[in-house]
Amino acid sequence: MPGFELVGKEEQKELNEIFETSNGVLFAHGFNNLRNDRFRVREFENEFSKEIGSKYSQTVTSGTVAQLVAMKAMGIKAGDEVITQAFTFVATVEAILAIDAVPIIVDVDDSFNMDPKELENAITDKTKLIVPVHMLGNPCDMDSIIAIGKKYNIPILEDACEGLGGSYKGKMLGTLTEAGVFSLDFAKTITTGEGGVICTDIHSIYKYCKEFQDHGHENNPNLPRGMDSRKFYGMNYRMNEMQGAIGLAQIKKLNKIVSRNRYIKSKLIEAIDFNKVKQRTINDLKGDLADTLIFYFETEDKSNVFLKKYQAEGYHSKNVPDAIDWHFSGTWNHMFEGTPYEKNWSTIWVKTANLLRRSIALPVYVNQTEEEITRHVEVLKSIFESL
Repeated sequence: MPGFELVGKEEQKELNEIFETSNGVLFAHGFNNLRNDRFRVREFENEFSKEIGSKYSQTVTSGTVAQLVAMKAMGIKAGDEVITQAFTFVATVEAILAIDAVPIIVDVDDSFNMDPKELENAITDKTKLIVPVHMLGNPCDMDSIIAIGKKYNIPILEDACEGLGGSYKGKMLGTLTEAGVFSLDFAKTITTGEGGVICTDIHSIYKYCKEFQDHGHENNPNLPRGMDSRKFYGMNYRMNEMQGAIGLAQIKKLNKIVSRNRYIKSKLIEAIDFNKVKQRTINDLKGDLADTLIFYFETEDKSNVFLKKYQAEGYHSKNVPDAIDWHFSGTWNHMFEGTPYEKNWSTIWVKTANLLRRSIALPVYVNQTEEEITRHVEVLKSIFESL
């Protein structure tokens, strides 16, 4: 979660250049002469594709919007069922609801990601899309999920909003299926303040996303923008040049961030007494983004004892349990009117609830000094010794 940690002189330099060399043009389109032909959003999209290995990348205003636009590009319509998982950020389901599709939410397994068995059990003839979430940097079991998608001829949209920089069997998360989406908000691997990216190798998906996020503009090179051609309506979900400039600085830091994540997490793991807790299953150890360390106790009471001791030392957890209300479908009573969960939202996903409520997620900060890492390790060892 270090994007905001590393905002500094490189980002400021990129922003200054908008005014020094491009006359302060902040719009991502047109004004070619005034901007001296620098299109920073387009440059960032190209660099993003190079970094993760996708043919196409389309920026938008947020990870939430990225999901919505990608779903529309993949043909999801009102009434279609979209399967996702019970442990995710609320945005995953919000995007489904925003296009009047029906969210079908399945339990997670001990990787804290979509349980492939639960996924297959949830498929009906109305299922039109599967959205696995690489939650907190851990790759989903993509071999199983892709096999299920192929078996039932259902496309897959990877929610890699919390997984940029992670990989699965040598391929970057977000590039294993028809399309993937990423968030660039202030707490993600890299940040543009707010922002999102849709990645795909399928030109028809890219073309739709590119046009829909820009009011339907086809950006026909033979026409001025004011007379541009269009085939369908869109919305304004455009990233601006300031975000593109920040992105150009941040993307250069991605490899350093991931490397630092993995180093610090390896140190924290040494402090955990795995006779007293279990670590979540990591589906690809080499591909783990490693920005979070999750372990779980036998009971919620034991988890709470640990948390109180941990907080007393000045530390805080990440998503579980501190922000569980925004990351677990069993707390989203405000969202389920008119869905299959309207009347029983609080009594299902018991498996996920039981797992999350006895779990602790430790964040990894890349700016920690060796002294700070050492102290964190010592605190963790001391707490486990006292349990």
